[in-house]
This record gives sequence, C-alpha cells and structure tokens, in this order.
Amino acid sequence: MKKIIYMIFIMISIISCSNKEEKENKVQKTKIKVGYLYEFAGASAVAVAKEKGFFEEENLDAELYEFFNGHAAILSMISEEIDFAYIGHAAHNLIIDGKAQILIPNGISKGEKIITAKSNNINTIADLKGKTVATHLGTSGEAMLLIALENAGLTKKDINLLNVNITNLENTLINKEADVISTWEPYTTHIRGSNYKMLADITNYSDKIILTSSFVSTLEYINNHRETVSKFSRAILKAMDYRKDHIDEAVEFVSKLNGNSIDAVKEETDTGIWFSSSDISNACESGDILKWYETQQKVFLHSQIIDEDVPVTNYIQLELLKSILNTL
Repeated sequence: MKKIIYMIFIMISIISCSNKEEKENKVQKTKIKVGYLYEFAGASAVAVAKEKGFFEEENLDAELYEFFNGHAAILSMISEEIDFAYIGHAAHNLIIDGKAQILIPNGISKGEKIITAKSNNINTIADLKGKTVATHLGTSGEAMLLIALENAGLTKKDINLLNVNITNLENTLINKEADVISTWEPYTTHIRGSNYKMLADITNYSDKIILTSSFVSTLEYINNHRETVSKFSRAILKAMDYRKDHIDEAVEFVSKLNGNSIDAVKEETDTGIWFSSSDISNACESGDILKWYETQQKVFLHSQIIDEDVPVTNYIQLELLKSILNTL
C-alpha cells in the first residue's frame, strides 16, 4: 500500500513539474524590435497586431519604434538596432542589393497628388511647361511627377524643378514660391478646398507606376532567426486581415500609437489599397506580386536612382511568404 501511495505521489510530482515547465515556456516570449512609420500606412498593421494581441499569439514581445522615413528605419535595421521595419516606396531602393529582404507587401499607394492654386490658371500637366514645380526629390512625389511629365510629352528640363523637403511643400505652394507641387497624403492638410485643385493623382498612371510598401528584415536576421521571422509575419498578416474588416478600429489604434487625432488618421485611410492575406496569396498565385516590385524598380531606373535592373526575387522572400500564408 505504501508503495502505491509513493508511486502516486511521484506521478503527481512529475505532472506538476511538467505543467510548471509548460507554463514557464508559454510565458517566455521572444523579444523583437519593430520599426514603423508615423502615418496610417506605416503604423496600422503594427498597431493592430499590438492591440489585438497577434504578437502575443505568436509568443512575441514586440517593442515598437517610430520613424519618420523608411531610409532611417532601414539604416537602423542594418545597424541591428531593430529587427523588422515597415518601409514606403522610396526606401525600397536601399534593399535592391539584397542585404534587406521583403517579407510582406503591405499595400499600394494612391495618395500621391499634383496640386496647384486655382489662381495659377494651370489646368493640365501639359501646362507645366516653363512653370516652377516643387517636390521632394528621391520620393514618390518625384516618381509620379516624372511619369506625369512623360505622359504629357514633357521632361523635367521643361520645368523649373525645386527640391523641397516634404514637410515644407505645402508652404511652398501657399507662399507662391512654386506654381505646382507634387506631394502625397497626409501632407495636403492646408491645400484643400476652393482655392486649390488637383491636376493628377497616382491612380491616373497605374499602368506605369505602382508604389508598394512592405515589411522587411535583413537577410542575416532572416537566416539566423527563421522561426521568429515566421511568427512576426503571421502576426502582421493577421493584423492586415483585421484591418481590412475593421478600418475604423484600426484608425483608433493608430491614433493611440502615434498621438495624432482620430480625424487626422481617418483622412489617411484612403491613401492606399491595404492588402489582406488573401490579397497577397492571390498575388503570389497570379504573379502580380513580382509585377508590383518590377514596376516599382522601373520607377527607380526612370528616376536614375539605380543604374541597372535586378531580379526582384533577389530581395523578396517569396517562398518563405508562401509557406507562411499556408499556415494561416
């Protein structure tokens, strides 16, 4: 009898220790550092993943770091200060060498606009000949401007081109230092209404220019932390699905994260086509995902930001993305 009681006690102890170990393993999360940009495009998926617990579901402890441009986020990631980053179109030229890799496309921009004051009597892109046009060189504003000029039979030699930081472009038009600006949302707050008009937006040139935003990591980190990369990607994809169906809630989460008003963030929701996991899965199957980045790379070539084209498969983790999509 004593032997039976002793055996039962041993079994209970083993089970208790096993349960304790399982609980400890569940509690121990992998820490990751994630860079995001301050606007809806760059913050929404990360904010949703944090607020809805999608990082926790993947046993990740995510620290979020705000950046004001993708170039700074890329440099921080390469310096190993962060592990993952969201980048908009312009920073993609920094990853074409393959040192950083695209994990997930986030969306396609539709926020770029060419705007003038109504008093300037400029009605079409062709009217820009001889006019002073301001944009932030090396950004999506310049990319769209060059395509728009080409479409109208003009080049940048036909205009007086000013390079102005994106944060000052509005004032350049308001203060009449330029006749026209090529900018993007949300940098149009003070140039709306009856005094200004839009000459073109990026959707007018969708056959020639596609500006894709992405979540990225370095090749070294991906190779050394494959499981963590897969977990991060799943969390972001879940967040993108939630964002697609709960856009107003996503606005609230972004407002909470970056401190901007809900009304201001809400205005940014129409600046892009926001992908869901099914959108990305379909794009992988159709080959559209490669076309997005090939078209984007042509923009860099057209702007002479890069010298030669590179197979986009050199900097997209396509097979990894497909395998992760299959686990959702």
